[in-house]
Amino acid sequence: MILEGRGISAGKVQGEAVKVDERVSFLGDVDPETGKVFKEKDISDSIFVFPGGKGSTVGSYVIYQLKKNDTAPKAIINESCETIVASGAIISEIPLVDKIDIDLIEEGDLIDLDGEVGKLDLKEVDKQPVVTAFLKKNQQVLLLRRSERVGSYQGMWSAVSGYLESSDPFEQALIEIEEETGLKAELVSKGKPVRVRYRGEKMIWEINPYIFKTDGEPELNWENKDYRWVKPEEMKEMNTVPKLWDAYLSARCEDES
Repeated sequence: MILEGRGISAGKVQGEAVKVDERVSFLGDVDPETGKVFKEKDISDSIFVFPGGKGSTVGSYVIYQLKKNDTAPKAIINESCETIVASGAIISEIPLVDKIDIDLIEEGDLIDLDGEVGKLDLKEVDKQPVVTAFLKKNQQVLLLRRSERVGSYQGMWSAVSGYLESSDPFEQALIEIEEETGLKAELVSKGKPVRVRYRGEKMIWEINPYIFKTDGEPELNWENKDYRWVKPEEMKEMNTVPKLWDAYLSARCEDES
């Protein structure tokens, strides 16, 4: 699975991800003698994944000290890199890529990283394209509760969804609407793909989101066991499949009804 970002410090390496979810101050959060971050995770010889840096500019020299002590990571991946980490990586000749959604990377992932072009290859992770169709009626969105018979996210709330089995996501969305609800629907808008990875999976789901308008009530097939019409904002408080709200926001760009 290829992820494309921005190359900041050049170099090609392969290694396993060590990840933290907090921004890191290399002056204080990282011990240059042991290579440990937050006194627990060893980033030595790893591909160190974290949102970005913070704190004193002395942090750049801590990164250089890690390199001199042979306790430095092989490479760094950030969501948004700032000057401290960028400077430290460049002077230490540590490849660095940012503009990456680190939610798509898990601890222990095997990664090929190219810091010159800003590209990652998650060697053991596959991509599965899917479609998600939000059906709207009277300013409400139809959510479906997934049954225990489906292969993933049992019991969670979702929109109409399914694997992309054809070359046309729009046609696939219409097929899924017919199969899961029996409703006729008219396209309102479409959004850019949203990628999501659920913890423990070696799969990244690439969601192609759509919004349709419809009338009537759904007749559910075996894939779902319940349904509910909700105001769009309500889905943020429900136990939904990952990034359902993000997918809705993506598709809502032209939907102001």
